Amino acid sequence: MEIINKNPGSFDNPIVIKNKHQNSKLSKEYMALGETYIHRPLLQISTKNNNGDVFAFDKAPEGYEHFVLNVISNPNLQPLDIKIALALFEILEWRHNGEGIVYLCTSKELDLENYGEFGIDIVFSDGFEREIDPTPLTKHLHKLFKTSVSTDILNKVLTRLDSFHYINVTPVTMANSKLAKPEQKASKNKAYLKLIEINEMMDTKNLTNIWINN
Repeated sequence: MEIINKNPGSFDNPIVIKNKHQNSKLSKEYMALGETYIHRPLLQISTKNNNGDVFAFDKAPEGYEHFVLNVISNPNLQPLDIKIALALFEILEWRHNGEGIVYLCTSKELDLENYGEFGIDIVFSDGFEREIDPTPLTKHLHKLFKTSVSTDILNKVLTRLDSFHYINVTPVTMANSKLAKPEQKASKNKAYLKLIEINEMMDTKNLTNIWINN
């Protein structure tokens, strides 16, 4: 009898990857209800010329290598937000490693054997495997800018940067896996492992002239 590996992120139980961009299916479902689906709330309230489901981000000028400018020109980011956004852009080496990396976003001791395939790689619903970096993300960030950041603060910043569209954060949890049961999907367990990707459109769109200060 074949043994099924039910670990979240295994080949038998891949993690459902989060949509990087506006979900057209959800947009249509919301539109049918007379509502607008907003994928990145902080991005939408912090840019001008948004109208219904037509967003300034989608109309922004195309270009290349705008990520840093799009970070430092945003008046709604705190200094720590900026530091972490730029640090992630550097350590992820996005232009050479587009699929992202799974990071430990906790100070707890984790048994990585309970995740993915042998605690080395995590399998995602897009068909890609991403390796687990066994070094806590807080340590990477401390090495880059010599500032200690608690995991609680780090996770809050990651949520903000995700809502601004700079990064894409997908939690590696049983609740976010293919084999998750309804009661697991409804749970609010913390994600100790997170896939972090740079949103490539934040590098190829120029938002410097459409930010508004909230």
